[in-house]
This record gives sequence, C-alpha cells and structure tokens, in this order.
Amino acid sequence: MKLAQVFFFFAAALFILFSDSNVWAFHEGGTGPCEACHTMHNSISAGTSPNFKPNQYSISGGVTSWTGFGSGVNAVVNPKGSVGNAMTQYLLRGSDPSSTCLNCHEETGNAAATGSYVSTAPADMPVGMPPIELTPGGDFGWIKKNYTWGTIPVYTDSGYLHGHNIVAADFLYTQDPMHNQAQGGTYPSASLTCISCHDPHGMYRRKSDGSITNSPAGGVIIASGSYNTSPAPLTGQAVGDYRLLGGVGYLPPELAATPSYAFSYAPPASVAPSTYNRSEALSQTVVAYGIGMSQWCRNCHPNIHTGTGNDPTNVTNAFNNVESFPQPGNTPYYSHPSGNEISPANDQLGSQIASNYLSYIATGNYGGTNNSYWSLVPYEINTNNYSTLQTVVTNANSGAYPNPQSTDLVSCMSCHRAHASGWDYAMRYKYNGTNDGNYGFTETITDSNGGVAVWPGTDTTPTDPNNAMGRTSTETQQAYYGRPASLFKANETTLCNKCHIGAWNGVYSGSAY
Repeated sequence: MKLAQVFFFFAAALFILFSDSNVWAFHEGGTGPCEACHTMHNSISAGTSPNFKPNQYSISGGVTSWTGFGSGVNAVVNPKGSVGNAMTQYLLRGSDPSSTCLNCHEETGNAAATGSYVSTAPADMPVGMPPIELTPGGDFGWIKKNYTWGTIPVYTDSGYLHGHNIVAADFLYTQDPMHNQAQGGTYPSASLTCISCHDPHGMYRRKSDGSITNSPAGGVIIASGSYNTSPAPLTGQAVGDYRLLGGVGYLPPELAATPSYAFSYAPPASVAPSTYNRSEALSQTVVAYGIGMSQWCRNCHPNIHTGTGNDPTNVTNAFNNVESFPQPGNTPYYSHPSGNEISPANDQLGSQIASNYLSYIATGNYGGTNNSYWSLVPYEINTNNYSTLQTVVTNANSGAYPNPQSTDLVSCMSCHRAHASGWDYAMRYKYNGTNDGNYGFTETITDSNGGVAVWPGTDTTPTDPNNAMGRTSTETQQAYYGRPASLFKANETTLCNKCHIGAWNGVYSGSAY
C-alpha cells in the first residue's frame, strides 16, 4: 500500500472517531484516546514526556484536528520497571493511576477555576492562598493545606483531614497517614486513586430505559451522560453514566486479586451543569442529585451508618463514624441517616425537615417561603427521571430548583464534597473545629465586624483565632466557593441548622431527633 493511501486511511479514521457533531469532554462518556494515558510500548525510559491535554483536540467547521503533544506541564513517564511493578504493566504515563489522571486534571499556572481541573498545583496556592478549582466535588489541593493557630496551646488542622487522600506520587499526594482503610469499610487506603471511584475506560453506560450496565450489548456510548446538555439515548444507544463512576462489579485492576472489593451498588442518578467549575459569588452551581448517591458511597463505606451497638462510648463505633447518640427519651439512634436503603422512611426529609429547610434563610431569619435551595446543603429529589433532572439543572440559577418535599432524601453529598474541601471530613461548611484532638471550637461560619458579617481570617479577625482556624479570609471565602459574607448573618451558626433549626439549642426538630 502506498504511503499516501496509508495516510488517507489514518486521517479518515481520525475524522470518523472525532468528528461527531456533538462534541463532548475528552472522555466522551467513555474512554478517551489510548495514547493520552498510556505509552504505546513503554519504550520511553525514565524521564519526562510532554503532557497530553484534552484541549489539543480542536473542532473547526465540523473537522477535528489534533495538534499532538504540545506545551504544558511535563509528566513523569513510568519507566521500564522491575518485574512485579504493577503500574508498569499498564504502560501508564504517570507513576500511578492518579498521577496519570492529574496529568490532565491539574495545571500549574492556572489562575482561575477552569474546566475539568480538580487539583491546584502547590505553586498556585502558596501560604495564605487557597486552592483555585471550584468543581462541585472540590479541589484535592485542600489536602495539602495544613493550618496552625494559637500559642498555648498550639492547635493544628492537618490537610489530610480535608478529603479523600488519593495516592498520586508525581503530584505529591500520599496515603492517608491516619487510616489504613476506608472508614466504615475495608478498602485499602494505599490503593485509593482516582480510578477507585471512576472507571477510566468508561464501560458503564446508561441505556435508553435509564438502567446502568457495563455490557457493550447495552448500546454504543454516543456521549457523556453527566450533563444537562447530554442527549437522551435512543433504543440501542447509551450515554456514559454519571462522572464515569464505577458500577456493580467494578474493581480496579490493581485490586483484581481481592474480588471482595468489587462494587455492589450502581452509580447515582445525577446531572451536572455543563459549566460547573466556577465561582458561586453571583449564582449557585447546582448539581441535580436524584437518587442513589449514598448507596454508591457505601461501595467503600458500607458500615458508615450502620453498627452493632448503641453505646456512644464504643471506641470502635466512634472510629468508624457509626456512633449513636441519645434522642429525647434516651432512645439511641445511629449516626446521621442518608440514602434510602437502610431505613427509607427515616432517610427522607420528612415534613418538619422540609419545612425547616424552606424556612431557613440565615441565623434568626426563618421566613423563607420559596426558592431556598443552597448548593452548600443539597438534597436528593428522589427521582431517576433524567429529563426532570436536566430541567432542574438548566433552570437552577433562575430559581426553578424544586422546593424541598417530605419525600426528598438526605445523601452523603448533603454534607460532604466527593473529593476534598476546606474543612475536615470534606464537609461543605465548617463543623465543630478540627479532628486533630481539638473539639469544641466555635461552629459559627462567619464573624462580626461592627455587627456586619465578615469571613473569619487571620487578616480580618485576628482577635478571634479559633474562628479563623489559621486561615486567611480569602481561604475561608474560597472554601464557601466565593460567596460574599453578606449572604449570611454576622456570627452565622452551623449550616446544620438549614435542616435542624435550633437543634444545638436543645430544640430538636425533624425525624433525625
């Protein structure tokens, strides 16, 4: 075959692969181009290779061109390792799976929240400056932010407490130093990587009937299924499942020898806006959580909300976050309900909690009657109807997110971010100080300057160090996704009160109490 013919067929193949009129993210609801993550023959020895960037694919007039490996951060390429090196078996362009992912999902020199970046480079978040990215899942950079304050005693808030400690050696992310396995489960911390949750090859797909399968027989993946702009798959077609999350039976190759870690729960029914990495200073970035998120989290944390004893002093239960507390009448109950599997009735908001949520505008202001949704305290709207979810996302910032109903659900995402946050336990808002043995700090999220709400910080409230917790006001505000403090009251109390008005003053409300 002549060289010209070879070139023609190669160009035609690229055109067919990348010239779909619907242009989606790099993964396109499934796997991306192989060469982005793998070397062809691992023929590059120890050293560096130019970093592949998904935006090097460009669309012009319906024709796709590829500029190839361009400028950008250089990623350490996995060398030809010794026999038995698990990562070299996969010819990855990073030392481990997460490093391979962060080759494209972290960018040094990024000045503002951008696209699909989920991690801020250390050079871009020096002391006193926060991580940059504002995806709904959070920025892993918070894990690298350690804080100290006070003199006698000196208090600490260690970065590893701020979220999931992924292992990404090339980007200086290391194993959780405190927990060898997932709290409430047995998933090994040393194996926690991006592909512990996300299927890098995108086998899981949502069929036209809404069901999730990992079988190619479920239909050809035509696009991402994560967004309000995602198409509805027709019969014989499919879209990728939400965020390429692993589904039933999913197990990363590294753990193939331990089938007990395989997932038991399907990905959640959720929809994100197509523009999602942005400041919420002017409007909220709303993800429509439908149903199933808490169940999916239980793939790694199966006992996070279950247990075998009701003794609140049980150290094992407390360590696993399944401790119990007395409610009025001294009847014990387990840690916060979520999802709709273990106790469906209790996991629903119920009429009182729904009323509280709708009413709460700020501390002392409980006069809300409509459009009171906060992305800082989201809830599941108890549906897997994707048309409904897409409509919710499309209109969220114009006030169309449905008001809370008694049948809506608490989920893990109601309180936590999936990756990391500016607060312990990946909480969406400050809660009870720090877990470094220092409990009982103020649970106010704002401070006061002449009766006006300000974000606490070493620069704005130096006389209230326990509220600032070693952070600058810029860091505090970024942890609340850029919201101005004026949206809250001075000395606004914990946002648990969005659902539990007055709970910390002995006035218990809702089914959880």
